[in-house]
Amino acid sequence: MEKMNRLLSGLVFAVIALTLIMVRPAEVPPPADAWFQKAVLESSKPVVVKFGAEWCGPCRSMDEALHVLRPKLSHQAGFFIVDIDKKPELFRHYGSGTGIPQVMIFQHGKVVSSQRGFGSTEQLESWIKQNI
Repeated sequence: MEKMNRLLSGLVFAVIALTLIMVRPAEVPPPADAWFQKAVLESSKPVVVKFGAEWCGPCRSMDEALHVLRPKLSHQAGFFIVDIDKKPELFRHYGSGTGIPQVMIFQHGKVVSSQRGFGSTEQLESWIKQNI
């Protein structure tokens, strides 16, 4: 009888484990934002999106770098800057934590690469080229 109980317990455990592995949580849909949907998620080319705020010094530095890089790379990717104070729901959905600036590359509606912080224009350009 003890062997039967152990066997049944093991079987129940295995069924629960397999069920947990096979059932994935549903993806949370992005916030309803028509502009972001059309400009970023439905874009036919990669899109670089910087999340930041006016009051953030490194964010302003990254904005300057993106304004330099946009003309050089606009044939390969779109570029957008999102102010997290004006569109906090987008940052909550896509942001990884609370640190800004965060820059993400979207392709076919999905984030394919992201990084937090800002080093230099050259570093940012290299990272973008590697990921678009």
